[in-house]
Amino acid sequence: MVLQEEFRRIVKDELARQGMSQSELARRMSVSRPTVSQYLSGKFCPGLDVVEKFFNALGLPLHLSSTEARQPADSIE
Repeated sequence: MVLQEEFRRIVKDELARQGMSQSELARRMSVSRPTVSQYLSGKFCPGLDVVEKFFNALGLPLHLSSTEARQPADSIE
């Protein structure tokens, strides 16, 4: 699933950029480190509420745009 892959890429890139461990991220989210690991490995598929928890813990804004979602596939290059 493309969105799940993009979510994992964003979170992993941000963890590396901030020098933050999965353990620290889990602490900030009030979940266990294995739970974070399962989302980042693709074992669990996050819902919007979980994505929001990850982004908040990383200090990232969460922007959703219905305009982007409505673009016809043939107009995306």
